[in-house]
Amino acid sequence: MTMSRSMRLLPIVLFSLLWSGASLVAQSGEMSVLQNLPAVGVVVRGLSSDGAKLGLTESELIAAVREPLEAAGVRIIPPPMLERTPEAPLLEISANVSQSGRTSYFYILDLQLREPVKPPRVNRTLVTVPAVTWAQQKGGVTANPENVGAALAQLAQRFADEWTEARRAQ
Repeated sequence: MTMSRSMRLLPIVLFSLLWSGASLVAQSGEMSVLQNLPAVGVVVRGLSSDGAKLGLTESELIAAVREPLEAAGVRIIPPPMLERTPEAPLLEISANVSQSGRTSYFYILDLQLREPVKPPRVNRTLVTVPAVTWAQQKGGVTANPENVGAALAQLAQRFADEWTEARRAQ
């Protein structure tokens, strides 16, 4: 294949990729695992010791997630109710932070929806188990704890956007 022929095919290939991506976005609400999700609890499942050195706290991480969710209309299950309902869907925050220089920190954030799932197999001993049904991850390097909170808020906004789209598709 000559270079000019491959250059002529490039716009067609790019258009096809963009079009298929647009159709996936259009279907995301209909296919979302967030359909019929009435409410979620928000908890921190992991905050490394270097995260604490950077100045991160569990309450700040939870607030960074709650704000975009509540703005989108996602109902948040309060902590006292979470203690009484172990089967409640949980949006779990994990902040793995490692000091990578004198003042800089490398971070990886995980935001995962964990819900009780029962496999469709028939088995007397099979119980409902928690499973991750939605997850997003983001990483970076910073010297400022507010940057970590902002990155976590972006992940929460993705969840809120998909939740909103799933509600429209119902």
